[in-house]
Amino acid sequence: MSETETVVCVDGPIMRHSYVKTAVDAYQQAVLICSARGWPHPVMTWSMNSTSLSNSSKHRITRRIDGDGQFPVVSILNVNNIQQEELGVYLCTAHNEMGVNSTEIDVTVKSKPLLCLTREH
Repeated sequence: MSETETVVCVDGPIMRHSYVKTAVDAYQQAVLICSARGWPHPVMTWSMNSTSLSNSSKHRITRRIDGDGQFPVVSILNVNNIQQEELGVYLCTAHNEMGVNSTEIDVTVKSKPLLCLTREH
């Protein structure tokens, strides 16, 4: 190979995790994080119950690329004021020209402390 030749390796998306279970506080903001690697850098999308999620007053999706990380493409889904019907499995999908891969994030509510009161008669 001469000094002017460049080798470019392409690779389908590889996810940091295939499954994540997380508990969030009800009626608060839930922050879900998904990361992948691949070349070219994969595009990340989010869905729940086969419904695509996009930026709205309820959801905010951000993406960043960390130049030196092992899983440099990071997608963050913020769910404002998460409600009971929004609990369940979220799917973060990474895709590029070489393939598709995904991570399931199972979202549940943190258990609330039990409050016991004693009544005097």
